Amino acid sequence: MAHQPQLPTRFVCANCQVMHAGTPVHEDAGEHSFEEPDACGACGEDEFVAIDHWTRYHD
Repeated sequence: MAHQPQLPTRFVCANCQVMHAGTPVHEDAGEHSFEEPDACGACGEDEFVAIDHWTRYHD
């Protein structure tokens, strides 16, 4: 069976709407979870919304 790469969780900066890939956290059995970045690389703000919740996010 072919290896299926795990896609990172994506986060949107609540301030400038730049998308960031989550930081991988290694877990058991080679799986990963993903944490939001500490700060936005574009504007420096620290509030993020997971891409799955972005369409329902209200500032």
